Amino acid sequence: MKLETIRNFVNKSLHNPTTHHARIINGLLVFLIIFSVAVIPLHFLLPNSPEWNQYKEVLFFFDRVTVTIFTIEYILRIWSGRKPMKYITSWWGIIDLMAILPFYLAKFSLIASPEIFLMLRILRILKFNRMYGMEEAARQHSQKGHHGTFKILPGEKVERVIQKHPVIFFIGMFMPLFFMSLGLLAMILLEMSSFGIALGILCFVFGAVFFIKAWLDYNYDVVYITNYRIIVQNRELFGAYVNDIIYESITNVVPDNTGLIRWLIGMGDIHIETAAMDGTLFFQNAPRPHKVVQHITSNRQRVHVAREAREVRESEIMQEMKRQKSNIQKDESEIKEIQKQMQQSKRSPSDDSNREES
Repeated sequence: MKLETIRNFVNKSLHNPTTHHARIINGLLVFLIIFSVAVIPLHFLLPNSPEWNQYKEVLFFFDRVTVTIFTIEYILRIWSGRKPMKYITSWWGIIDLMAILPFYLAKFSLIASPEIFLMLRILRILKFNRMYGMEEAARQHSQKGHHGTFKILPGEKVERVIQKHPVIFFIGMFMPLFFMSLGLLAMILLEMSSFGIALGILCFVFGAVFFIKAWLDYNYDVVYITNYRIIVQNRELFGAYVNDIIYESITNVVPDNTGLIRWLIGMGDIHIETAAMDGTLFFQNAPRPHKVVQHITSNRQRVHVAREAREVRESEIMQEMKRQKSNIQKDESEIKEIQKQMQQSKRSPSDDSNREES
């Protein structure tokens, strides 16, 4: 396999989030982030005595493995990028660097306090921020039918995919981190006894359930804005429901970001009112709700103008058809009149000859 082929494969796997390999890699990286952050409290909770040092050594070994994987990822992203310097100076490049930098600062004794090193490791949670800005990836997936439970209509184009604000994803990660830390702590404090292992596994299961819930809420509770309609999708642990609304049925769209915190971070709710009796749909915790509403309103106006133009055109066609029908009827009347006159003209010579004979 040529080097350029390998580079293209790595580029698609790391820089193009719409590929199958990228989704697998991102899932593994998210797991590593959660696990590496979850072990941080254990360094402070475990007693500082020689008998517990072996467990701390295991934790530090795991940290070295994690940093090695993140370092390889960072180097591969630079090597496979079309514009390496653009990636290095980008927000994503800085986040990836901050995820590994504290380890090397401590390695070369640039961080004297171990506690500071441990706290700086929390910066790895910034890698969750890669979940933000995935709208283009979600839009491409939905256009291919890989992201939602609805089908694209002929001629329909997905213009935007509105996911929940990334703050919701960060908040949703608290419970998985808590249960992962609790499970590891139980296994270590109970000295890997049968009960400790069972309790740890139970905590891991709870953490996995909360993680899946947070993942579904962020990635699959979405609003699709197309050139034809709006699709509101909500997916739970078991099942999903989808509502689609054509623009003609929408009576009003209202953004709501009341509250200081919501206003500062640009998060709010979207209320979509329809003509139905119970026709109000809510999408909570959307980023930049006013811009979303502007997009929907713009599409509604476009559809309204197109409908009015279509109605005017149909009216003109109807008028033209009526005019043509009237002309046809007039022509038919004239033809009948001419035929009548011709029949009368044919009968007149015979009538004259009969009168002469008499």
